[in-house]
Amino acid sequence: MWKTIQHLHMADAPDVVPPNVLAASYERCRVYDVCETKRHIGDILGDGETRNFLQQNGKLVAYGHTVVKEYVGDIKEACDLFVFTDTEGRVLGVWSRTEIVSAAGSIGLRPGASLAESSAGTNAVALALVAQGPVILKGEEHLCRIFRDWTCVAVPVIGVDGALIGCLDISAPEGPIYEKLALARSIAREIGRLIGNKISFGGITIRQREVLSLFAQGVSYKGIGTILGISVKTVEEHLDAVRIKMGMKNRRACIKRAIEMGIL
Repeated sequence: MWKTIQHLHMADAPDVVPPNVLAASYERCRVYDVCETKRHIGDILGDGETRNFLQQNGKLVAYGHTVVKEYVGDIKEACDLFVFTDTEGRVLGVWSRTEIVSAAGSIGLRPGASLAESSAGTNAVALALVAQGPVILKGEEHLCRIFRDWTCVAVPVIGVDGALIGCLDISAPEGPIYEKLALARSIAREIGRLIGNKISFGGITIRQREVLSLFAQGVSYKGIGTILGISVKTVEEHLDAVRIKMGMKNRRACIKRAIEMGIL
């Protein structure tokens, strides 16, 4: 199985899942007695067990929430559903617009649910965790009806030491697939870096760090605004917020301090 999965990991086009990889997954699901008509995730922790599970993984949940919510805040009108899991495919967090999170909950996709093949059939998270590489799975490629209406992009979250931490999945009924892949990579990389380095950012948000990073590269306020799609005034407000949070006298001093802290 591992030899087969390596083809997926090495594939130049991550959206093309080799037929033999899908076939192997379908066969495993049949061994698990997972029915193609299945419309609900099978393995979901009870309320008490979920609370314990989330408490035990509190740091992962906190980092995932911090990073994903920052991105979700910029795409409030999108239909994307963000799912963060541990290394076993157990869901740590689900984020999107309220109505989308509610719809996901109706099929059992909520914290405490398992996206292992034995519970949810062939899906992007399960394949990505095994391959430890990005996977794009289109609706018709899912074994069960649970995800037939969704295109799912899953990227493993890897720490700076190379250890597997979990998986970040972005699912949506439609939209540009490769933009979602780029976004999933970015979020997964951010979570991995935060967890791996155990960095405390002192309340500095991802957006503020993006502004500071561009500023450190010598990009003008106007240029930063153009790149990030924000006004010059907002750029200045972000830099001032960083300066205050770091306790620095000027914005240039923030750059040196940010490098020392590992923020840049």
